[in-house]
Amino acid sequence: MEPDALSPPRQRTLARLRTDRAAAPNRRLRAGVWPAALFAALIMLADCSAVPLMDSAQPAVSPQYGALVSDALKKFKGYASYSDFEISAPRWVHATTGWSWLVCVRYNDGGRQRFYSFFIDGNKMVDQRYDIVVDQCGRQQYVPFDATTGAIGSPTPVQQQPIY
Repeated sequence: MEPDALSPPRQRTLARLRTDRAAAPNRRLRAGVWPAALFAALIMLADCSAVPLMDSAQPAVSPQYGALVSDALKKFKGYASYSDFEISAPRWVHATTGWSWLVCVRYNDGGRQRFYSFFIDGNKMVDQRYDIVVDQCGRQQYVPFDATTGAIGSPTPVQQQPIY
């Protein structure tokens, strides 16, 4: 029987079978290429992770970081009106100034809670700014901080007004 003698539905079926057989090796090839390409892309993007990898050469945080933060806070305009200082534990982060320790301070400014970020490298303050999203100061745990002396774990004494 000639292909022309077949009915149109059968001709379409035969044509579909021919194209399916011809496309089968390409499908198998594509099925193997996509997972490999996806895996390669994931490996390349692993370096772009937002989570810093722990470095064995990470230096120890300065034991005087409370005093460094206290000195910086005392230079703030309106420092005397701030209250309820709290400080977070230092975190090793990569910022615009390179690898440094990030310490967040939470305080009360006229009834509004504020967060401020301090970046410490060795025994010096390398950068400071109001908290931004990437600092994640709002997610940290805080302990009381005496901003006048730099003592961590003790609250700043409240200035009492004379009662007379």
